[in-house]
Amino acid sequence: MGQARNKSGVQFEKIICEEKGWKHASKSPKIKWEGVGRNNTQKVASLNLDPTKFIPTSKSVFEKYDAITETGEKIEIKKYDSKYLKNWVLYSEPIIKVTRQRDIDNVTKYLGDGDVDLGRERYNLFISELETVSTDILEKITNSNIGIQLKDRFVPQSELEYRWVIKEGWSGYNRLTIEFKTKKPLT
Repeated sequence: MGQARNKSGVQFEKIICEEKGWKHASKSPKIKWEGVGRNNTQKVASLNLDPTKFIPTSKSVFEKYDAITETGEKIEIKKYDSKYLKNWVLYSEPIIKVTRQRDIDNVTKYLGDGDVDLGRERYNLFISELETVSTDILEKITNSNIGIQLKDRFVPQSELEYRWVIKEGWSGYNRLTIEFKTKKPLT
């Protein structure tokens, strides 16, 4: 069962697409990482928690869009009013994250040597160091569409800026998140 926020967002995307005559076609980043293991935590451990070795493979997808125009241009759709874009707002969370107990179990086992606190500490340190080596990922994701359709207007990429930010996530496990805002107030 999906999040209510996600369901209402998808419904909003469909309404916008219908109004604009666009094809609703959502694509989200799916990053496949270097390293050995069945899950990302095992891969991080196999690379000795070195973020410079934790790089996307050629099987990664960096595209992010929700609609395709009649001319084939890709557009991201966000359920925000443009007045909120003077401040940083959530764009995407494409990097590994801890969202359930199974993830905590893996972090504890592979990064914490069985110690929950040590696993969390090592994981969070890795995430903070990963931010500095992820510029290429940020550019690929944010340049995969021509701009963002908001509730009240379309904003082209030339008017947007993006950044990585670390947020405390579920049970104290940090997340590397992409945020965006307009370069200058919209008129």
